[in-house]
Amino acid sequence: MTVYDRRYFDAVPEPDLLAVRIMPTRLDPVLPLSKHSNGPAARIVWILLQSVLLAVGVAVAGLLLFMPAVGVYVFWKVVIPVAPALVALAPGLWRNICPMCTMHMLPQKFGMARNWKMSATATTRIAFLAVFLLFLIVPLRHLGLNVDGWLTAGMVVIATVVSMIMGALYEKRSGWCVSLCPIHPVERLYANTPIVSVKNARCNVCEGCCSPCPDSTTDPMSANIESTPPRRFLENLMAGSFCGFIWGWFQVKDVLPGEVGFSQILNAYAWPLGAGLLTYAVFNILKLILPVMMPRYREEVQTYLRRIFAATAISTYYWYYRPPGSEWLPPSFPDVAIYLHVAAAALFFYIMVLRSPSRSWTTRPVLSSTYWPTRFDSRTNAIAVRVTPKRDQDND
Repeated sequence: MTVYDRRYFDAVPEPDLLAVRIMPTRLDPVLPLSKHSNGPAARIVWILLQSVLLAVGVAVAGLLLFMPAVGVYVFWKVVIPVAPALVALAPGLWRNICPMCTMHMLPQKFGMARNWKMSATATTRIAFLAVFLLFLIVPLRHLGLNVDGWLTAGMVVIATVVSMIMGALYEKRSGWCVSLCPIHPVERLYANTPIVSVKNARCNVCEGCCSPCPDSTTDPMSANIESTPPRRFLENLMAGSFCGFIWGWFQVKDVLPGEVGFSQILNAYAWPLGAGLLTYAVFNILKLILPVMMPRYREEVQTYLRRIFAATAISTYYWYYRPPGSEWLPPSFPDVAIYLHVAAAALFFYIMVLRSPSRSWTTRPVLSSTYWPTRFDSRTNAIAVRVTPKRDQDND
């Protein structure tokens, strides 16, 4: 096969020529196995795990639609409370098996993706939208989602459809998993010091779809990684406000969808957003004062301040969380629960504050440019390589 320059093809039409469209995300070279690579057997295991989690997600959605009371209990009391701890303890595991990520990457798997390249500016703008969605959706739980299976199922379906659309448009996981997903800001906040690191089961080769890759970066929350002012503001906003936001959210009671009025909406948003603004103000005051008091440890102080506030946020969540079945325990259980909550807070502070940053995955997948000398532009998806049998060249 002989590769011709595009100008040659445009100038001399050849009926025998075959147009081949090259897309970076389709390239899947056989990489040498190493301690950082997933072998065929390991990939089968990960695919099975992803399939099981996807089936669980479909089953929960079915419960929400056809057995709403059971579905709401399973979704909000069992499934969702596991996510923060899993994100903090083993974020790589979570990102390997997340059902929404599996749905997001289906267009890639079926060859339907446009593979547009998302710029760093666009990623930052969409990250602001993700934080906005997080602060919008969580209070909605008190306004019907916590008690209405159909509303919750509708939210899940909408999120799934949007994730698949973004996966069909943008390269790899840049359209949802590291930008628009409302859970991603929480992942960046909590996933700094995992106690379990696993191998990347999502990307065979790194196509540079996002920079920096949160799965291959120590301290992904750190504002020092992305030094643009909008990104620094966003990271500090999440770090400073989220603990107050969680505390304020637990001060609001659920109401039925038919009972929602202006006062209920105001109450549902005023508590978490007001408390979040308060802790954000405290965070910024400490961020200004502490480096002045300890100028030799300026960077370390700011890093540990973010990690302390992140540990406070997840500890606050599990302080108020009541595990499934606790409502049937004897009255003496709350005394035991206090000890459990203190132990959980101590564990999270040890993991997220005292331990050194780590990676959610053992290493970044090898860059595709290591194997392919040309990095094709995937923004327009219009690159075509013209090939023709060698015998035609011999006849020229």
